[in-house]
Amino acid sequence: MESKSLKTLQLLEVIAADQPTSQRELSDRLHISLGLVNAYIKRLVNKGHCKVTTIPKKRAKYILTPAGEIEKTRLTYQYISRSYQYFQSAQDRLQGLYTELQSQGKTRVVFYGAGEIADIAYLAITGLPLQLVGVVDPKRAGSRFADFEVHASLRHSNEQYDALLIAVVDNHPTIVHNLKAVGVPPGKIRFFG
Repeated sequence: MESKSLKTLQLLEVIAADQPTSQRELSDRLHISLGLVNAYIKRLVNKGHCKVTTIPKKRAKYILTPAGEIEKTRLTYQYISRSYQYFQSAQDRLQGLYTELQSQGKTRVVFYGAGEIADIAYLAITGLPLQLVGVVDPKRAGSRFADFEVHASLRHSNEQYDALLIAVVDNHPTIVHNLKAVGVPPGKIRFFG
């Protein structure tokens, strides 16, 4: 789902909650500029998806219209549909990677990343003759992922592994550089997708 549609959906959800909210609060909540919030609201009003009324203390109240409820439902369906398609695509790519690892006799896997991609990778590895033996994620060190403590780096993990799956979407060159710097052989590094 494109960013504009996602922000529109998020804005419609906040309006549907029916709580007095300033544009500044909407800006903070949606992580977009105040001017952009204003533009989104004007567009929603022009399309008939919401109405604006004034309440005491010079504040505005945004009211979702029936057309706005229909738009929110449409965008929610679109978001869920695209998320499911992404999940299926990710599962397919991971199955291909896992099949390749199995054919090479590699069974012990470490994940680099403990977020949403790692969640999908973990679901895909379940039931296969592969074993997740550790999880590394500098941003989530000390937390838990599945039955594992997440380590800051491979230096802090004593696990022996055959492959390290980079289960994040961004910063691959930096991650690979850092992994090589701590002695990870390039042949062990695998990428999601």
